[in-house]
Amino acid sequence: MKYLVLAISVLMLATQVNAKSIKEMNEIIKNPITITAKKSHLLDVVFNHTSHRGINCITCHHALSEKNGRYIKCSKCHENIGRSKEALSMFMAAHANQSNHSCYRCHINLRKKSPEKYSRVFYNCRPCHTNVR
Repeated sequence: MKYLVLAISVLMLATQVNAKSIKEMNEIIKNPITITAKKSHLLDVVFNHTSHRGINCITCHHALSEKNGRYIKCSKCHENIGRSKEALSMFMAAHANQSNHSCYRCHINLRKKSPEKYSRVFYNCRPCHTNVR
């Protein structure tokens, strides 16, 4: 469960979570967000906060705004949106194999922990990249 929280946090990084009020934050969390891949819509990621409930937000939003202490979207720090191996690229924020903030690492850990439950759900690039066949 701890690792699922981590994965959610990483994907939330691309979300605008620098909310001004609890009401605004609830609206953001209620609806799925799309993290666009820019080069191909097939690589877009649709992230649903509600399917990751129970995971502490700080797991993914591991950096807070210095100005107001609120959660910031991932691209604030992970500015490079290409498929770069740079540590601060958006690609590595989601795919880093050794990071406790990475979506990929969290999904892999869940799959190892409960293969009967997650082997079909976390298959290849799914469920993050839903358009990939």
